[in-house]
Amino acid sequence: MDSALNAAFTAWGLVRSHYAAYELVAPGSPGFICLQGECPEHCCRKFTVNLGEAEVERLARYSQLEPVAFLESEGGQPIALPLAQPYVLSRTDGRCTLLGDDLVCSQYHARPEACRLYPHFVVAISRETSRPVYADIEGINRAVTAAIRGETDRWLTPLLLRHLDCPGFGGPPLTANGWRELFGETCATQYPLAPPAA
Repeated sequence: MDSALNAAFTAWGLVRSHYAAYELVAPGSPGFICLQGECPEHCCRKFTVNLGEAEVERLARYSQLEPVAFLESEGGQPIALPLAQPYVLSRTDGRCTLLGDDLVCSQYHARPEACRLYPHFVVAISRETSRPVYADIEGINRAVTAAIRGETDRWLTPLLLRHLDCPGFGGPPLTANGWRELFGETCATQYPLAPPAA
């Protein structure tokens, strides 16, 4: 694992100024425990969450709510922005509509991918250009798999990052196995591979 971590620390040193709100996560980093109702930050108040068509359908199906009940809407129709993820979770009184009075998500098991991902995310840095790569989903998954095995990928160095504003990082330090598991889960959520063609 040393070579993968050394590569990550080297890449992080090259790009950290572009990610001022984040910190590199490695074995020994503080573990994350969501504070839910006790959280003083309430990411459900701070952030706008965009959703794609598939997420809207999944959330509607599992919540048994009509999309107009949880999306920003106008005239009874969800507003679609000219973005890859065109829909926005609606807000009521400055907080996500799905946030319950107990400050816990009322649709936790159907929550959007952005909510599942936060406060971690994976960024892959090109070993050639030291710039982030986003479109090469297979390459990013390959690089994360290599890092989890303690190896370095020829083309990309993946970094597991955490958002500094989240107050939930008071858990026990991540073990090497915990770090591997978190890295793999975060990558699978952020960069899901397309299912094989039938």
